[in-house]
Amino acid sequence: MSASWTAYVIGPFYVLLPKRWRKGVRYGPERHLARAALISGLGEAVLSLVVLSLWYMLFVGLINNHYAALVLDHANFSATPTEVAGGVGLILVAINPITWVIVYFGLEGILRALAAITTEEVVGTLPLYALEFAWRYAKRRKPTVELPLVPDEITPGGKSCDIQIASCRRREGWKYPFTLRYAGAYFQIIDEQYITVGPRPYIYQLRRLPHGEVARGLQNYDPTDVLTPVYKLQPM
Repeated sequence: MSASWTAYVIGPFYVLLPKRWRKGVRYGPERHLARAALISGLGEAVLSLVVLSLWYMLFVGLINNHYAALVLDHANFSATPTEVAGGVGLILVAINPITWVIVYFGLEGILRALAAITTEEVVGTLPLYALEFAWRYAKRRKPTVELPLVPDEITPGGKSCDIQIASCRRREGWKYPFTLRYAGAYFQIIDEQYITVGPRPYIYQLRRLPHGEVARGLQNYDPTDVLTPVYKLQPM
């Protein structure tokens, strides 16, 4: 992607998405998106500065208009210097929640750009991460009955993944970018789903570890290891 025009047109918007939402598009390793993330972060910071300037001029303009109306209605307000009115307007702008939101996006853009430069890490925007978390939390359902232990079922994936693992138990820690070693290859967890039917309701989607990306949380995988129940120790 970094070698095509999409890195400069689509890329800066694409990297705003959370990692889980970017998994379905095969653009290669995350480090190849670092240039688009840099452009996106700088653009976010510059746009926030422009919006902050416009917001300041609009807010202070409203304050000045309100002050002028008070001067016309009450003669005693005419003794208040214009500098004082401007200082009050600046304080009111600084404590306004809208100003905090604009400043946050400016700082977020700077941090995203720094992450892209220093570590080549692609970081999305926080509101979309919050939306993604809320969506996953809302659609997650817990089983009411513990199903019997059966070996995992491995099937070929579709367009969005290379293989799928269906399990009778939820696997702790199997979240992106956790990596499994299976059949001599390395696969990365990219998504988790829960269905309400069948003996294996937990569905995990995996893709082959992209070239150049470091495996994280590497584990040797055996479809029958779920047959060994895990007993939690009770506190004494």
